[in-house]
Amino acid sequence: MLRPRTAVPVHYEGWTHFRQGRAAAERQLAAAPRDLHELFRWVPVGQPVELPA
Repeated sequence: MLRPRTAVPVHYEGWTHFRQGRAAAERQLAAAPRDLHELFRWVPVGQPVELPA
């Protein structure tokens, strides 16, 4: 129902209770419709990033 302009995945690495990392998420996104896949923005940990508003 919501259509965000940008989706930023967080907490997918470095936490022992998460069983899937970025590679697993990227595999799932590869199978998703292109418009959904293109919403995701992987950002470097600990670095500032400008995102579209």
